[in-house]
Amino acid sequence: MDIQDKFLGYLKTERKGFDNVVSEAESINDEVRRKIGSRDYWQVSPRELGYIYASIKLFGGRIIAETGVGPGTTSYAILKASEGFNGHLYSFDLGKPFGKEKDMPVGFMIPDTLRDRFTLIIGNTKATLEKNLIYFGPFDVFFHDSEHTYEHVKFELETALKNLRSKFLIIVDNYDWTNAPVEFAKSHGFNLFHPFDDLCFIFPD
Repeated sequence: MDIQDKFLGYLKTERKGFDNVVSEAESINDEVRRKIGSRDYWQVSPRELGYIYASIKLFGGRIIAETGVGPGTTSYAILKASEGFNGHLYSFDLGKPFGKEKDMPVGFMIPDTLRDRFTLIIGNTKATLEKNLIYFGPFDVFFHDSEHTYEHVKFELETALKNLRSKFLIIVDNYDWTNAPVEFAKSHGFNLFHPFDDLCFIFPD
């Protein structure tokens, strides 16, 4: 069994079913294009957003953590994907607005209709992550998309692992900027699935 089939099996789906769920995210991508246009706020690509959306919806984990919010495109996708099972997203960010655009604070892409299941925690995750994961956890899903240095990625992944359920899903954007995600997966005997671009999924057997 190759790693893609293993990933789909972990989500209890097949390729066609996964692709059908990915296609549901197109409405979110349309909204991103409408609000952001050609501006680059380090948001994930439309294809990556679709995979994140589908993995969350199919995995079904209700308690989700995300580091690095930015405009909130992935936050939007996660909250929409978990709508059917009342998932709650705890997001960690430094809280810096986007330049002089006061109408574009952190997470501005998240619709008001989804914000009752969204908690934003401001500050460096070195100070905020562990205590909040302990307080609100255990978690089902952890998504890393904050500072991508080796030391910081390693810190976040190891901290998250201590506060994840035995059946979990880890998602990492820009995973190939350092060796931390690959080393983390290998050291713990986890699977690492890299579908395209610089997105990866880490999960146990």
